[in-house]
Formats: sequence, structure tokens, C-alpha cells
Amino acid sequence: MRHILDVWSDIPLPLMLDVDWERGPLVLIGTSDRMMWPLLPPGSLLQLDPKVKTVASGSWSEFERPIYLIESKGKFFCCHAQRRGETLRLISHGESPAPPSISVPFKEAKVRGQVRPIFRPLATRGSAAGRPQRVKNILAR
Repeated sequence: MRHILDVWSDIPLPLMLDVDWERGPLVLIGTSDRMMWPLLPPGSLLQLDPKVKTVASGSWSEFERPIYLIESKGKFFCCHAQRRGETLRLISHGESPAPPSISVPFKEAKVRGQVRPIFRPLATRGSAAGRPQRVKNILAR
């Protein structure tokens, strides 16, 4: 809880006053979630458009590609998505240290909506939004 309060303390109050609350609820990316890093670093505040319930198909640039909030097996994922038959691919940002994609059965996934960023924390050295530490490969011994 302390980490969330630390992240929220950086959000300028006038920015919160400018939020269109009628559009949808707010979503906060967890302080250890790097699936969409560096586009949406941990602690980013997003607004959910719950009217969007389907994954769009097409080709987009990195900044135009839709980002969704998807629930699967009790977990929430903020990611790009692609449907292939009965499988939904949850796709991380190309520079993210997270796995490139996670495949889940389409019937087990719920598209909660499309998100748009409202606030992104500055990526400074040592901050949750900063460049992730390299993780040692414990299998390569």
C-alpha cells in the first residue's frame, strides 16, 4: 500500500481535476508490473473505457496499438492483445523485460476494456518506473 501512495503522491492535483470521470474508472499499473514498460511504466495511471469489450485486429504503429485491461485466472493484465482462433495472446511491449506474450484460452479471458494513459511517472534511477534491474538466469549455472 505504501508503494501505491508513493506513486500517487507524484500525480499533480490539477491533472486529477481534469479527468473525465464519466468516461470510466481509473486503473493503476502495479509497482512491479513491467509488461508495458517503457511505454507505461509501473505506477502509471490509466483510464478504462469499459465499453470496449473486443480485441481489435489490424496493424498499428507502436503508439497507436490499443492497450487493454484483460482479466484471466484471477489476474489482471495491461497489455496489447491479439486473438487467434480460441486463443488470446497477451502481448507485452517490445522492450519490456516481461515475457513477449502469454497465451490464454479465449473463453477464460475477459476484456475489461481499453485503457488510455492519464499520468506516467518519470523513470528515474532507483524509482519503480526506472529501467529494470537485469535478472540473473539461475538456470544457466
